[in-house]
Amino acid sequence: MELFYRVSFQEVVADALSLVEERELSSKHALERVFKRVAGRDRDKARGLAHAYVFEIEKWRKKIDFIINSVLKGSTVEDLDPYLASLLRIGTFEIHFRKVPPAVATDSIIRVVKERFDFSRAKFVNALMHSIEKFDVEKALKRLKERDKIEWLSVRFSHPRWYVEYAIDLLGYDEVVRLLLSNNKAQRYYVRANTLKTDVDSLRDYLEENGVRTALTPVPDVLKILEYKTPVTRLDWYREGKFVIQDLASAYVAHVLAPEPGERVLDLASAPGSKTFHAASLMENKGEIIAVDYSYDRLMRMKEKMKLLGIKNVKLVHADGQSFRDKEKFDKIILDAPCSSSGTYRQFPEVKWRFNEEKIKRIINVQRNMLRNAYENLRDGGEMTYSTCSIRIDEDEENVLFAVERVGLELMDYPFGWGDRGFLEIGDKVFRAWTHRHDCNSFFIAKMRKG
Repeated sequence: MELFYRVSFQEVVADALSLVEERELSSKHALERVFKRVAGRDRDKARGLAHAYVFEIEKWRKKIDFIINSVLKGSTVEDLDPYLASLLRIGTFEIHFRKVPPAVATDSIIRVVKERFDFSRAKFVNALMHSIEKFDVEKALKRLKERDKIEWLSVRFSHPRWYVEYAIDLLGYDEVVRLLLSNNKAQRYYVRANTLKTDVDSLRDYLEENGVRTALTPVPDVLKILEYKTPVTRLDWYREGKFVIQDLASAYVAHVLAPEPGERVLDLASAPGSKTFHAASLMENKGEIIAVDYSYDRLMRMKEKMKLLGIKNVKLVHADGQSFRDKEKFDKIILDAPCSSSGTYRQFPEVKWRFNEEKIKRIINVQRNMLRNAYENLRDGGEMTYSTCSIRIDEDEENVLFAVERVGLELMDYPFGWGDRGFLEIGDKVFRAWTHRHDCNSFFIAKMRKG
């Protein structure tokens, strides 16, 4: 598939993978950036296929790297030039996952290597691709299972080893297998009615009329998408801002907070904005929301979305949620803290490879600074939700205990209407959703009050 003068499909995918790796962009934003400089009549078709490639390669990266590393002698794929590593991952994915004829897959990779590198590197990659083609994955996995069962799970289901070990301690071996399987399934889509423009019943009727089958959920303004003929993002009502795509557990946060029209609300880590916008609609555009984020670019994207959704009571502030202070205190605070994203692997597989224990310790420090700052911004008697899309106790229950014991917040006994309860001595007062149990992101919510 030829797309642009001397740009092959494999180069487009490799460019996107490089941006995901080096700039820590999401697959979606990496592809947006790459396709800005791609033209040709196959562009739209190629974009859909490129997204599938990038998404699946990130999803199965540990298994792909296991194959490559098994045939590399004396080095690993991480030791190679990052762009060359991306090309090898594409070739391995085509042969072992997409079942592209090996000669075709190898030839398309070698062409790019010759152009981007040199003849000797092309010779090396050619030999490697032949070994990758002949590699017996199932036999190697069987040997690995006998040697190291945790590493086998990690490779077989393509998850970081730390995640597998952590999840087994939390849930037990058998349930973790279900969680890993669920994380690798196709993403489940949910849509939230923008109640500034429509209601959930009208949205359901509209979607049904347009060939989208839906189901009600425990969150009153959210529908589960069961099947569709046309992707919902191509429907007029989506373009008109009458509904948004938002994960089920994420959409529960604003309901737990329950902001009232006329209140002052602070969102300390607002981008990409889904919880801010949800709170605005529950407040019927009355009162004020201060939406803080450290990323100016993401705030600008929020600004565009606000116009589309008809939101008028949100003020965007470019600042650090660890230190932002306002002259007046707030009635309610949303703290959807930056986290390890270990509950979102089904939706964003690239985040699997971004965190290790050291990085998680740093992010816990940020979360605790934000909890302290939330306390300072909250009026006496004011309420806040603390939420993360993490499965980890140290980012969730332990942080709530920190907020209670060290910061001075009080954990409320909120009557969660669905989901599971959590861990430690406060487990019965917090909310958890799990991908394998609730068919949404694994998620944590606690509601607290300033006494």
